Amino acid sequence: MSQAQRLLGLLQKKEGLDEAEPILREELAKKKKDNGDNHQDTLLAVTCLAMLLQAKGGEPGGSNMKEAVELYRVALKGFEELYGPTHRDTLISVNNLAVMLKAMGELDEAKKLYERVLTGDKAQLGPDHPHTLDSIYNLARLYQAQGKFNEALPLFREELKGCETAYGIEHQETKTSATNLASLLLGMKPQTEEMAAEAESIIKKFALPPPEIASAPA
Repeated sequence: MSQAQRLLGLLQKKEGLDEAEPILREELAKKKKDNGDNHQDTLLAVTCLAMLLQAKGGEPGGSNMKEAVELYRVALKGFEELYGPTHRDTLISVNNLAVMLKAMGELDEAKKLYERVLTGDKAQLGPDHPHTLDSIYNLARLYQAQGKFNEALPLFREELKGCETAYGIEHQETKTSATNLASLLLGMKPQTEEMAAEAESIIKKFALPPPEIASAPA
């Protein structure tokens, strides 16, 4: 395991990030010199540095976030050239960039990337794989962030159906998915009797506490 990979543990703790940054930059420079720009070890080092800068955070237009976006773009381009557009490592890189762009407020570009990941996950892993369900959720939440509740709704339904198949009705992932769907239904405007009835049915079926109502556009 490379030093860059070991240092990723810091990202979980949010500790030592400032100290880790020059180490990651030094390792990236070494990987580029030894292996070239598009070697898998170089691309991993690029991704590690992007993750660290993302974890350090700051304003959406700040230097850390801007550099993280550019590094994720570099990693994605490299993985596409190295492995092709549908390889698992490429799709992971697509998702990394999508998450970053969503955080930056670049929702339209993020949506296209999330759609790409979801298409790849369904084709490679099937509709009920945990990675596929995560991709459905990510796209649904992006639509929700855009105020496109009608587009988000079928995705939340699809995710819940997949969670029931993958995890069972009592699993926390399934209950969380059910809560998200019920919350959205109760927040839809105009509210219909069918929506309210569907939400009530979900709450009863999954033994949920009353969910927080999502804020939907009229």
